[in-house]
Amino acid sequence: MKYSALFLLLCNFISFSSFACSMAGWGVFKPTSENWKAVTLEEPENGFFWELVPEPVVELNSLSRGSGKRSSLCTDFGVIELNVSLPEASSYKISDFGVYIRLIEGEQPDLIFPDLPMIGRIEGGVMKLVFPWLEPQNIKLTPLNLTLDIFLVSHRLNVGKSVTFVVK
Repeated sequence: MKYSALFLLLCNFISFSSFACSMAGWGVFKPTSENWKAVTLEEPENGFFWELVPEPVVELNSLSRGSGKRSSLCTDFGVIELNVSLPEASSYKISDFGVYIRLIEGEQPDLIFPDLPMIGRIEGGVMKLVFPWLEPQNIKLTPLNLTLDIFLVSHRLNVGKSVTFVVK
């Protein structure tokens, strides 16, 4: 008992960099038909009785590059943060979709974007996706110039129109 209390006390003073540098920024989109709620348009102005999967609205929230130094927390990671939302005219919620990101052009320093649809943290109708990658130690960083194809995937596996997005 005495040693377990001492151990817990020591754990409060020790910090582990792996705990302090948590960058969980996306999860795997798991489509299920139970999650899909059909949304109808009041007046089918465009000839469709069901609203189509919309084109996403994508914004770069932040981009940071790693220093390549292992001396301090999280400085060896590059991070891209994207905000994905729906057009104002859409009657869907962003939580009705997964986001698929495909690299069209450019060189990734690491496998930044997985080849499957993702979900992220949702705040105020905006899905926030965080993509970290490890920057190599003692190597000159080359500028990022990535062209991405980004589209939404519904629970019924319908896809919407894509948007081309450039990260520099």
